[in-house]
Amino acid sequence: MQLAYRYPVRTVGVVGGGGMGSGIALTYALAGHDVVVVQRSPQGCAATRSRLSGLARQLVRAGSPDAGRMSTVLGRIRTTTDLAELAVADYVVEAVPEDLAVKRQVHAALDEIAAPDVIVASASTAIPVDVLAQDCKHVERILGTRFYLPAPLVPLVDVVRGERTGEAAVEVATLLLAGAGKRPVTFDRHAAGTVGPRLQTALIDEALRIVGEGLVPPETVDRVLTLGVGRRFGVTGVFDRLDFAGLDTVAATLRSLGRPVPAPIEERVRQGRLGVKTGAGFYPWTDERVCAVEEALARQLIAQAAQDRAPAPAAGRSQAVVVDPAVLRPFLDAALAAYRACTPEEPPGCFALLVGRIEPDRMVVERAVLARNVRGTDQAAAGEYESTIVPCFGEAYGNRRRGFWCHAVDQLRVHREAEADGLEVLGSVHLHPDWHRIGPPGERGLHISQHPTAMDAYMIQQTQWPLNMICYIESSGDGCSYTFGAWAPPADGGNRCEELTLHWSVPAR
Repeated sequence: MQLAYRYPVRTVGVVGGGGMGSGIALTYALAGHDVVVVQRSPQGCAATRSRLSGLARQLVRAGSPDAGRMSTVLGRIRTTTDLAELAVADYVVEAVPEDLAVKRQVHAALDEIAAPDVIVASASTAIPVDVLAQDCKHVERILGTRFYLPAPLVPLVDVVRGERTGEAAVEVATLLLAGAGKRPVTFDRHAAGTVGPRLQTALIDEALRIVGEGLVPPETVDRVLTLGVGRRFGVTGVFDRLDFAGLDTVAATLRSLGRPVPAPIEERVRQGRLGVKTGAGFYPWTDERVCAVEEALARQLIAQAAQDRAPAPAAGRSQAVVVDPAVLRPFLDAALAAYRACTPEEPPGCFALLVGRIEPDRMVVERAVLARNVRGTDQAAAGEYESTIVPCFGEAYGNRRRGFWCHAVDQLRVHREAEADGLEVLGSVHLHPDWHRIGPPGERGLHISQHPTAMDAYMIQQTQWPLNMICYIESSGDGCSYTFGAWAPPADGGNRCEELTLHWSVPAR
């Protein structure tokens, strides 16, 4: 009998909090689900929480569009040692190590704990679904969902049916994955290792063999390559990938394919040199090297995802910004007052929203409206800033007067006033002080200009406002001098902001 399965899904259970399980947990938390991760011991739970925090920091540093809400995302994930707590889950993922006895034991327990209308998905790469379900009564709800590392970033997920997997289970799992931003590819039967590892073994020959076997059409092979395997090889090579996958997992996959395990892999497995997880495989691995490789990969995958999402650039995109100097006078007066009052302990803060209109060949600024810094009034916003910005850009940003998040009330008010006048919020303007003269002693060597800092570039990416102006003020003799720069978000999803041309309008005679 075909069962109806729970959808939409509120709570996802994940059994196993290793590299794959933690990545899957974060994937579903990013998609708005509550997640319960089960580990065997309190020490395992602590390791999972540490792993999740590290992964979140890597995503933030790499420029993830979800960086601003990462602390909220992590708050959706809790860990436990009690498998019975998954009785509340609406969907369960098994992601324990590739040990058949352990996996079958977990699936047998989940068969009793999870309600019959809850899908149980395995992340196994080497063990067929039917073998995992051998001791289960509710076999119709068991299937494979094979993520690619790092799970939150690689869009491809293989959805693999067992012989008795129900069509409704496949449909719900596919919907859930698509809702989490994934690109699921469905396989009608188990193929050990599926397409990804086979392409890595011998790309062209194996691709032709897969099509010849009738496993999938050419379109699916190309989709697997472009959305999965190929995206990682831009940063990591064959031996890097072997070490990250784990040489024991690679050996198990090769055996399931009926292929001999190469002597170099067999020897390292025998020696306990399994790759990143043990600190050595084909390469020696330190925490610093692992972090560097993972962050480089995260940056590439995030940039590629942003490029996928980006609309085609409009023909003749305007590079010009027209501003009447009088429009910026209220902001400039406030910025000069903040600059003159600045001390290393009380750095200046001045920010305004820019309102105007977008014309075919230019943006015209009509007004600049001063706004408050939410970090000074909202403890929750201040805490989120400290958990996302400070770890990435330095302890100096722990000072609540340095760095600016526009108060949501001000932003909403300005948007409504602009709409009432037939205008729109184009972006913002903020102050850059002469930090190499008036900053803390340890930062006096920093010469900030009207060009975006790394922090500015990050915020420009996050807001995606078309106009982002920066006012640079410095001491000049007995007075001060200033200049402005104007910038658009990166057009290619990268980190380099696009400079705009400023035109100062002259009043008509």
